Amino acid sequence: MKVLHVGLMIGGLGIYIRNTVTYISDEFEFVIVHGEADNSKPVIKDGKAVKEYTISLYRELNPLKDLKGLIQVIRIIRKEKPDIIHCHSAKGGFIGRMAGFLTRTKTFYTPHAFSFLSTQNKIKKRIYLFLEKMAKLISFLLACSESERELGMRQVHYKERRAYVWSNSVPDAQTVRPSGLNESSPYICYVGRPSYQKNPFFLVNVIREVHKACPNIRFYILGVGYYSPDLEQMKRMIAQYQLENTIELFPWLSHDETMGYVKDALFYLTTSRYEGLPLAVIEAMSLGKCIVASDVLGNRDCVKNNYNGYLLPLQEDLFVKQILKLLNDPKQIETFGKNSRSLFEKEFLIQNQIQYLENIYNQK
Repeated sequence: MKVLHVGLMIGGLGIYIRNTVTYISDEFEFVIVHGEADNSKPVIKDGKAVKEYTISLYRELNPLKDLKGLIQVIRIIRKEKPDIIHCHSAKGGFIGRMAGFLTRTKTFYTPHAFSFLSTQNKIKKRIYLFLEKMAKLISFLLACSESERELGMRQVHYKERRAYVWSNSVPDAQTVRPSGLNESSPYICYVGRPSYQKNPFFLVNVIREVHKACPNIRFYILGVGYYSPDLEQMKRMIAQYQLENTIELFPWLSHDETMGYVKDALFYLTTSRYEGLPLAVIEAMSLGKCIVASDVLGNRDCVKNNYNGYLLPLQEDLFVKQILKLLNDPKQIETFGKNSRSLFEKEFLIQNQIQYLENIYNQK
């Protein structure tokens, strides 16, 4: 069976595609269609590079570039004749579903967090939701968490029989010890580009209050690089609060080096407004990390409150209180970390979960 992936090969989406292609059985053949500017390394399966095409695929809305991308995908479909299109995120999902409809190819769509969650602007939200409904067409929803599936049925109106879920799953995180790591400074880490979704200003306010009580604790914010629209304002806040020696921002690192920082952190912190199902959290769980997370879509599918960490409403005082509680209770951090590892092995280890994706692809 031939599967055509359509999506940007960057960040968590790139990891998702790379992992599923690598660990799925040899029954499946893959072709990957991604953006011209992705600059991603080839995906290797069984020692061979998977066939790739680059097209006009960018995050920003641009009708001419998007139309060009759609035409390119249709041409690739006609050439490769895939049995299935699996398209991802807002732009790849829209173009992939339109191409699937026009070529009458079975199409699965994984939102990795629906586009209408990405703004507070009511007009934009309505437009994004309209586009999601319009692009639904004859596609199947393949959500990356149960929360995402439920949202897809409730707001985008996918019928239950056309809405599947395969929870994001990863292998054990591979780590490289960062050369610049200061072993004498305890730190908490967070992986996420400064953007509306990742809630960076809330995060800085929380860190400011924690710093007042525990000035020796540092915070490492990783993945600050590609498409970080709130980065400059975040830097201004850090300077205003005089937290330059407390918060360290890391540009785009290799995946293994990023995981090296996560491995040696006291615990993992995320203040996202929403998620699909966060790969960074799951990878932190694979490393046996306690998690402090916002109680939002996606996070609540992998963080169990008072079991492998804390799942908290987006209230700064509650985050500060629970972080300080953990910093004064190393045994609780250790217990939550062990539970994270146990939950990861049970529900998110890709070697144990990949057959469920294979079964979905094989559905008639």
